[in-house]
Amino acid sequence: MSAEQQAAPANNANNASNEGAQKKHMSKAALAIIAVVVVAIIVVAGVFGFRAYSDAQYNNAVAACATASENVRNATNDYNGLVNGDAADAAALTEKDVKDSSTLDALNKELSVELPVYEGCVADDTAGFKSVTDKLNEQTDWYKAHTTSLQKAVDAVNASKK
Repeated sequence: MSAEQQAAPANNANNASNEGAQKKHMSKAALAIIAVVVVAIIVVAGVFGFRAYSDAQYNNAVAACATASENVRNATNDYNGLVNGDAADAAALTEKDVKDSSTLDALNKELSVELPVYEGCVADDTAGFKSVTDKLNEQTDWYKAHTTSLQKAVDAVNASKK
């Protein structure tokens, strides 16, 4: 066997080990690139997911505020209808028209309460809309409670008519 023939298997062995090392090196590089790409995709998905969640929370807060505003409007209309209707008629009565004049005092006290100031659904962010919604819900509760107590005062005056 010649020296060239003996060197050829050695060169082939060196070439094979070099190719194996390159494959290992390339596979490590490929894995690193894949890992970076996967991490980037996860980060981008997380950002978009968070934004979608935040937008949904904001939209829910705006819708809840609109509903609360509508509830205040309805409760205010009910209250004002009573004030301008039956309560006004009962308040027009005098002490001579009723058996118990304290019913007129109670009615006048109910009519003299300070009304809550409507704030409206104006806010810049989700927390602001939630805060306004809470205030509007309190106003709705106020109007409902005072409509009930005013109705009781009106009924007392009407029951006391001579």
